[in-house]
Amino acid sequence: MVVSVFNRVVVVIISMLVLAGAVITLLVATEVSTPEVLPYGLFESQLQRVADATGGSAAAIIAVCAIIALGMIALLFVEVIPIRKPALLLISSTEQGIATIDKDSVRVLAEKTAAALHYVRDIRCSIGQRTGGLLISCRASVALGTNIPEASAELQNKIKEAVEQFTGLRVLEVDVKAKYEKVEAKRLAVR
Repeated sequence: MVVSVFNRVVVVIISMLVLAGAVITLLVATEVSTPEVLPYGLFESQLQRVADATGGSAAAIIAVCAIIALGMIALLFVEVIPIRKPALLLISSTEQGIATIDKDSVRVLAEKTAAALHYVRDIRCSIGQRTGGLLISCRASVALGTNIPEASAELQNKIKEAVEQFTGLRVLEVDVKAKYEKVEAKRLAVR
C-alpha cells in the first residue's frame, strides 16, 4: 500500500513537471511568452531555438506540445481520481476480524456453477443485496430441446446451494431467465 501511494505521488510529480514544460514550450512557440520566462535563465537556449522556429517546424513543435500537455492532463486525471473499490459483501464480523467477499466473485461462482450443467450454453448473472440476503439474477442460454421449467428450477437450486455453501451468505432469490441457444439456419441442399 505504501509503495503504491509512493508510486502515484512520483507519477503525479513527473506528470506535472512534463505538463509545465509542455505549456511553457507551447507559450514560447506561439510567441505568447519570451524564452526568458523561466528564472535564472533555465533552458533559455533551448527555448530560444523554439522561439526561432518558423513554418513547419513551429507547427510541429506546437502540435507535439499540445499532445504532450493533453496526455499529461489525462494521466493526472487518472492518478488523482480515487480508484473505485470493488463492492464487498460482509460474510462475518467477529472479535477476530471481518470477513468479506467481492460481489464479482459471487457472480463468477454463480456463473461457473450454472455452466457446469450440460445443457447450459451461456449464462450471465448479476448480484444484488437486500436486507437478509442476496438476490441473484441470471440470463441463461440453454441447448435446444431442454425442458426450460425443469432447467430453470435446477439452475435456481444449484446456484443457491453453491453460493450459500461456499460463501456462507444467505440467498433470498435466484431469478433465472432462460432461452434457447441461437441455432444457425443451415442451407438446404437442393439437387
